[in-house]
Amino acid sequence: MKTAFQYRGYDVDCAPRETSEGKFVAQVVVTKIGFHPEKAFRALPEFGRAEEAVAFSKKFAESWLDRSA
Repeated sequence: MKTAFQYRGYDVDCAPRETSEGKFVAQVVVTKIGFHPEKAFRALPEFGRAEEAVAFSKKFAESWLDRSA
C-alpha cells in the first residue's frame, strides 16, 4: 500500500499509526519539497484497517493543501 505521494509541490506522508488495540490512526505529514516537515496532523480519526486510515489521510491532505497551499 502506497502511503506517500506528491501534491501541489508538497511531499505528503499518510502512513497510519497502529494503536495497542490493533486499530489505525490516520495521520498526515505535509512537507514542502526540499524542506523539513512543515505541518503534521497526528490526531485524525481511528479506523479498523490501515487502508481506510491511509485513504482518509490522503483526502484530508489534498483538501488541506487545496485550501492552504
